[in-house]
Amino acid sequence: MSLGIYLPSIFTVANLGSGLYSILNSAKGEFTLSAWLIILSIVFDGIDGLIARATKTTSYLGVELDSFADLVSFCIAPAVLMYYIVLKQYNIPGLAVGFIYIVFGAIRLAKYNIKSFEMKTYLNYFEGLPTPAAGGILASIVLMFELFQKSNQGITVKTIPVIMKRVPFLFNSLPVLIVILSFLMVTQLHYTRLARLFKVRRISIRMFILFIVGFLLIISYPENIIFIIFLLYILSGIIDYLFRMYMLRIRRFKIQD
Repeated sequence: MSLGIYLPSIFTVANLGSGLYSILNSAKGEFTLSAWLIILSIVFDGIDGLIARATKTTSYLGVELDSFADLVSFCIAPAVLMYYIVLKQYNIPGLAVGFIYIVFGAIRLAKYNIKSFEMKTYLNYFEGLPTPAAGGILASIVLMFELFQKSNQGITVKTIPVIMKRVPFLFNSLPVLIVILSFLMVTQLHYTRLARLFKVRRISIRMFILFIVGFLLIISYPENIIFIIFLLYILSGIIDYLFRMYMLRIRRFKIQD
């Protein structure tokens, strides 16, 4: 049998392993490592999807296995990380917030599985915030908070100052943010499939320059840029919804005229 059949599953298992290791490190108090492992799971998840589409080896088993890995890495692992960092101090309400995040993430994944086999046409968007984006932004805030603490201790770190000034606010707002992310995952907001970027047959000079600049920025300010990427992606679904509602109102006014 072709290696292409097994390659996606290898990265799915790597995603799952990284998520499990993140949970173990959260329990040990290794929060920075735990957050990076969630980011690593996102990388594995992206690679596994790209390989599955490129080799045309998508299967029902693969979709189910991928969703199970995503549940662990982007629902349970971030919830455990958030519990030990900030939710634990709120006792039962904090535990409830973490539980809501896991349940809504599981619902989001279950809905995706059902639609992926019911839909006969490929959609260029996800319905509801993808779980990797939700887990990713929570992990990125943890990473930025670590940088913030280092800078307060007099340790020189490379950061984007305008973002770092907002880190204490972001960290203190984590319980509210977790609830917001939970609801975004089960909404009908449209989020672009990033895999579309890899379907472009011709890469323009502008797009090439954008990729290079983005790559250099990630190398220079990894924690800050990772946060910006997830933030922009999360906001994109909300902006898209507002734009579609605005265009719908314009059409209605034109029909009435």
